[in-house]
Amino acid sequence: MIDLDNLDLDELLKILQESDFAEKIFGEQAEGSEWAKYRLPFAAWLKYGRSSEMMIDNIEEAAESIDNKQYQWQLAKFMKTFLAREVEDKRRSRKDLKEYLDYRMSVDNGNLADWALEGIDESKPTAKITENAELSHDLLSLLASHGSEIVKRIGKWIETHIRGVDIAHLYVALVESGELDPSTPVKRFVEILSATFPECKIVGERQVQKSVNTLQDLSPNRKRFIKDEPEHRFAIDSIKTDVLRIDPDGVD
Repeated sequence: MIDLDNLDLDELLKILQESDFAEKIFGEQAEGSEWAKYRLPFAAWLKYGRSSEMMIDNIEEAAESIDNKQYQWQLAKFMKTFLAREVEDKRRSRKDLKEYLDYRMSVDNGNLADWALEGIDESKPTAKITENAELSHDLLSLLASHGSEIVKRIGKWIETHIRGVDIAHLYVALVESGELDPSTPVKRFVEILSATFPECKIVGERQVQKSVNTLQDLSPNRKRFIKDEPEHRFAIDSIKTDVLRIDPDGVD
C-alpha cells in the first residue's frame, strides 16, 4: 500500500509498471471494455489520494458524467469503501466528512454564511486534560518553557490531529519555536506524546519519522524545503499561533 502522506514517485512508477491492473486500466482497450469504466476513479485516486474531499467530488462527477446504472453502482460501492477506509484509518472522522458535505450543500443553496455560523461555538472549549490532571514530567521537561498550559493545549490539539503528517507538523513547529531541541529523536518525541495522552491513538513512530524527513527535505525544484510549501507552512504556523500562542513571524 502506498503511503500517501509521503508519496515516493519512483515507488509509484515501479508499482504501476509491475501492475497488470494498471496496464489494463491505462492501456489501449476495445470500445465497451469492462476495464475502461475503472479508468476515472483509478486516475482520481492517483491524483487526489491525499485529499478525501477531492476524491468525493471526483467520484461523484464521474458518476454523473455517464448514463450507465451499472457504472454508477460500481462507483457508489467504491465511494462507500473509500469513505469507510478514511474513517477506519483516521484520515477523516465521520464529523469531518459530514461537515464537508454540509458545506457543499450550503454553497449550492447560497447559504454559506449559515454554514459558517453553525460551526461557531460560543462556549469556551475545554480539553480532556483537567486543571488538576497530572501531566507527564517527561513532556514538561522536553519543552524549553516547561509550560503546563502548552502541554494541555497540545493534548487538546492531538485529539483531532493524530496522522503522521499532523504529528510531524507539531514536531517542526516545536523545533522552529525553540520549544524542542532539534536533536530530540522523533521516536522519543512520539513515545512521550503517546504516554502523556494515552486516550489519543497516535500513529506509529515510523510513520511520523517518514513525515518529518519529508518536511525537512528540499522540494523538487530545490528552491525551498517541503515544510515551507503553502500547505505545510500553513499547518505549522497554525500550531504556533493556536497551540504555542506565539507569533509565527517572530521565530525562525
